[in-house]
Amino acid sequence: MIPLRIMQPDGKNEFQNYINRIRSDPSIQKPDLNRHPFSHEFSPQVMIDESPRFLSKMEMAEYLGRIFIQANLGRENVIGENGLWTWIAYLWFDQLTTNNSGNRQFREVARYICSSDYTDYYRHLVAGPYYIYSLHGKNNSKVFLSSPIYEHNDFIEQIASRQFIISHPNLIEVFSILYFNKTSGKPKRGAQSRQRAGNIRRFVMVIQQLELTYDIYSMSPEQIINILPQEFSEWKR
Repeated sequence: MIPLRIMQPDGKNEFQNYINRIRSDPSIQKPDLNRHPFSHEFSPQVMIDESPRFLSKMEMAEYLGRIFIQANLGRENVIGENGLWTWIAYLWFDQLTTNNSGNRQFREVARYICSSDYTDYYRHLVAGPYYIYSLHGKNNSKVFLSSPIYEHNDFIEQIASRQFIISHPNLIEVFSILYFNKTSGKPKRGAQSRQRAGNIRRFVMVIQQLELTYDIYSMSPEQIINILPQEFSEWKR
């Protein structure tokens, strides 16, 4: 266990340089950024596992939620601490870049260095899942967080990127009802396909159309489901 820290600008620059260099030279060692001036300890002190093994984004988000609660911290105390999320990605960098086959994959920098710009914030592999989990709890987050922590799935890309949807619990409950299979514990097959009627991209477009004529944000999930067009019928079952 190690005390939680907040990455500082010097640390962010060093971390970004390391990410860029390791793409071409996987043998280079991760720099020690757990010291001044690269980072400083978070207050109050929160102890965090240095090398956990999470099977899914959900496990990771639940773990973070648990250690924050134990420290009497609410989501409002951590959501905006971009340096905190960058430091956690630095701490868990090996797991965030190693797939289930043991191969390393290095994605865009925004996956590891947390941005204050929401168009990149939700793409962060640690901050994004915690943001969704802290808003919607376990049941309605499963459709987004069932995948491995090193993946950025299309459910997050299409829905979490749109604050007019992700910030409204009624819409997220509808989304979960339509696209999550409770029996398998995974998203329904074909939901991410561009060719399937009523896919998740169509959901976004239809919600944008419906909000022009309905006060959709005050409607219950059942009321919203009832006004969805015929193309969503197979997802309602």
